[in-house]
Amino acid sequence: MVNLSVLFDHIIYLVDTNIATEEDLTDYELGLIYECGSDHIAVQSIDIVLSEWFGLQDEPYFDNLMAHVPEVNLKNENGHERHYFSDAGDLELNIYDHKWERFIAGIRHSHRFFNPNAKDFLDSVFGMLSVEGGELKPEVVRVIGKGQMLYRARTAQTFDAAKKIEDSPHTELGPTPKDKAGSQRMTPAGISALYCAPERETCLSEIRSITGDNVVSGAMTPTTQVKLLDLTKLELVEPPKLTLLDVGFRDSLHLKTFLTSLVKKMSKPKGRNDDLSYLSTQVVFEYLRLQFGKQVDGLVFPSVQTAEVGTNVVLFPEASVISDDDYYPPNEVRELIGQSTVLEQPAFRQDDKLAFVATSLRFHQIMAIETRAEEHKQIYELFAGDLVRQRLKPRFRMRTDRS
Repeated sequence: MVNLSVLFDHIIYLVDTNIATEEDLTDYELGLIYECGSDHIAVQSIDIVLSEWFGLQDEPYFDNLMAHVPEVNLKNENGHERHYFSDAGDLELNIYDHKWERFIAGIRHSHRFFNPNAKDFLDSVFGMLSVEGGELKPEVVRVIGKGQMLYRARTAQTFDAAKKIEDSPHTELGPTPKDKAGSQRMTPAGISALYCAPERETCLSEIRSITGDNVVSGAMTPTTQVKLLDLTKLELVEPPKLTLLDVGFRDSLHLKTFLTSLVKKMSKPKGRNDDLSYLSTQVVFEYLRLQFGKQVDGLVFPSVQTAEVGTNVVLFPEASVISDDDYYPPNEVRELIGQSTVLEQPAFRQDDKLAFVATSLRFHQIMAIETRAEEHKQIYELFAGDLVRQRLKPRFRMRTDRS
């Protein structure tokens, strides 16, 4: 039989961890509630929290539970009645936003290469992507099959440079050699991984060509299939089915909200003169490679250069293997050499992940670069942070009956 005192302490612990208090809201949110009368966030005292929110009103021990409630749960530091607030994970002070900032600060300024705190944080974030046993949930796995295109592009300012790509596209459009690989969004200098895009237009944008450039692009396709962890689908991951009476209820809701915003944090443009801009995404890439590299071959993430309309693919280094033999699209080959001709595809090696698609090479002259901008009438709007922009969205309903 459970000791009632132990039971009551556990219930109060659940209140403290699963319900928000004044300390968990910003001054802006508190002002909206108490000054402007917003009812977007429900407000109650401890007795209503325990009786209605926790559903304990009919328990025979309820009066004894209320008598057991500590003073700190009844009164705030100003001596007024302590209020509790509903929290679906969308409060401005997200638990995981703060942890993310600490994660970035830790790998930038503390322990970059052997950082147990960073691993613990990433375990807590990406643990929701897998089921018990470590298998990735199907909603975040994207499969690219044989015959589906992944595009690569390179600038080629001279005829000789373009001809070199034309003569050996599987090499020239393959991953950058390790000794020439610079720091990129997902990989540090010296790590060779294949970056590509499911859309030709996206890969043309991603190489940051300028007006007047000559560009050569081509497509590759999996020799069988590649599986990718699709970071653009993180919002589809549902948290565990917990209630207020479960440990971790509020934490899981905050994590769900954080996951939907994580891909935007990882897709921010590189800051000028900031050599560490990509450090956090590089650490995340390496973590996901080690954690899920046996299940997937790489990642899908939004394309910053297309305002997230297009997507990018980065294959893990061990999956960035291009075959020496080309793949011949059956329909295009029949059109070129006769409807009745059947061209036998080469027998690709077991280690080959991708093959260059014959007939996919295209030569581009960049005529213009489109600039897309969001226009503001006030200078303050231009320099407003993400939090201010969020506050400007219509979110709170205002009470007209103040009685």
